[in-house]
Amino acid sequence: MVTNDLVKCFSVFSKVSEEMISRIAKCCEIMEFDSKQRIFSEGDIATAVYGVLDGEVELSIMVRDRILKTEIKYEESLQSRIETIEKNIVVDSITGGEIFGWSAMIEPGILTSTAICSAPTRLLALPARDLKTLFDADIHLGYFFMEQLAHIVSNRLRNRTRRLIESWGQAFAVNKIEN
Repeated sequence: MVTNDLVKCFSVFSKVSEEMISRIAKCCEIMEFDSKQRIFSEGDIATAVYGVLDGEVELSIMVRDRILKTEIKYEESLQSRIETIEKNIVVDSITGGEIFGWSAMIEPGILTSTAICSAPTRLLALPARDLKTLFDADIHLGYFFMEQLAHIVSNRLRNRTRRLIESWGQAFAVNKIEN
């Protein structure tokens, strides 16, 4: 059973009334995952927002690169083909008190990363459909939540950009880029 105290440990609910916390808690479910267990994959339909109670979740994205491979067999014979190389890049680590899966609250509701537990993890799952219903009933709560969510998304995009630039620099042996 999800208690009010479990819901209140997430900053996105810091200014929420006790009555509304109780309503949110009734919608939630606690989920447990082992280390290296996948929660969801990039491109999946997003149905819930998740909060980490304890443990750690790594968010990663798949980067694909097409390269031209050539092979010379004889002086006059050149064979070439295009290969696609895929690499997972961890763009963020989510720990206790933080939420992820924000795509469930924003159309088109497609997850933008893959979430895999890097340690045994307990999550609070908040179904997006139920949250949206509560926010329709209390627009001030909805506004506050979406404002908090905007800060989270902004930070995640900043982290993602930094990690992608680092990976790009390593892949192409570029000197450190100053921001």
